[in-house]
Amino acid sequence: MHDCYLLSLQSYSYSMTFRLLFLVLFGFGVCNAFAQTYVPGESYFDGNGYVEYLAGNLPIIITAPHGGLLAPASIPDRDCAGCSVVNDFNTQELARAFAQAVHARTGCWPHVIFNKLHRRKLDANRDIAEAADGNPAAESAWYAFHAFVETAKNQLLPQFGKGLYIDLHGHGHAIQRLELGYLLSKAELALQDATLNTPFYVDQSSIRHLAGNNVQSLSHAELLHGSQSLGELLAQRGYPATPSESDPFPDADEDYFNGGYNTARHSSYQNGALDGLQIECNRNGIRDSMHNVLRFADSLSVTVMDYLGRHFFGSADAFLCGMSSTPPEVSLPDQLLVFPQPYCYQFTVKKSRQAPPGNWTLGVYDFFGNMLGIHDLDDDTELTLNPSPPGHVWLVLWVDGEMMGMRSIFRFCR
Repeated sequence: MHDCYLLSLQSYSYSMTFRLLFLVLFGFGVCNAFAQTYVPGESYFDGNGYVEYLAGNLPIIITAPHGGLLAPASIPDRDCAGCSVVNDFNTQELARAFAQAVHARTGCWPHVIFNKLHRRKLDANRDIAEAADGNPAAESAWYAFHAFVETAKNQLLPQFGKGLYIDLHGHGHAIQRLELGYLLSKAELALQDATLNTPFYVDQSSIRHLAGNNVQSLSHAELLHGSQSLGELLAQRGYPATPSESDPFPDADEDYFNGGYNTARHSSYQNGALDGLQIECNRNGIRDSMHNVLRFADSLSVTVMDYLGRHFFGSADAFLCGMSSTPPEVSLPDQLLVFPQPYCYQFTVKKSRQAPPGNWTLGVYDFFGNMLGIHDLDDDTELTLNPSPPGHVWLVLWVDGEMMGMRSIFRFCR
């Protein structure tokens, strides 16, 4: 019914499409009933530009419902009883950085849907009555947001047969950890594994399909808080999470978000083969600076791809795009100088006098795409890689959170 909101789509090439290690072999999206073709890596909008869909070609859908900044005066602020109007700081930026990190590592794009309206105008993680508070323009954006999610589902499920949905949020709770919401309360997460594995609780879960259809035949409880759960994989990368093996459930007196409208609507809780969860990101060390946003996005991209390989497909090769062992060179802007070249253990990154203002961040990767570090750039930044990997090192530049380009430098020591 809501496909009509997709008729007036406008597209633009996703800014500064880049390749860090792999050559992208873009495929074309599945045409919908209106013969709309979606090209991975390009963005599409509803008629007002309030909702953005970054088309993908991976079995991953990410939504960012509370990170929008647009606040048109033509849409009144929501003032319904109990309405939340506070944005989730830097979650739109985190979703974009995640998409770019996945693309850099795989040559593929996840599907990403952004609500670009401020939460005062639209809450895309509520039913329409509370979400739009009766405003027709906000209601139109709400329909477009969820129609784009359905579009992504309709492309990935025929191709892959299953997939992962993540609704991305930010919390302000005192405990600085990730909160993974599977639609189970903290009291339910504290139940014995044997109880969590009963059909009653599996049927209440947003990974209902995965619990009965995973590569290693792990139980529902093991997928929630076992050694190979998503929470534990994130914890092993330095980002504490609950539920996980190291933190299996929140205590009764601890704040915890267990998932909301989007997770219930778009995950396998409603049947189907798209499993999902809500990820509530703490602020400190993740959303408090663009530096930390980019670092976490990279770690999340590695973890999610690992998770898909372990539990959904058995191997990442089952869903990756074409790769090339000879990645192309993409030049950094002329305003950035790197010397000496080749380097031994240390090199300097310098902005030219013509460099535009902004927050400059440099990611350093080895030849295989493993992040070696991420650095905020001053006028002259001296970097030491010790131990320094052999061969090429890749430098990826972001300015104000937008990826601007990349290049390689070669190590040579006499």
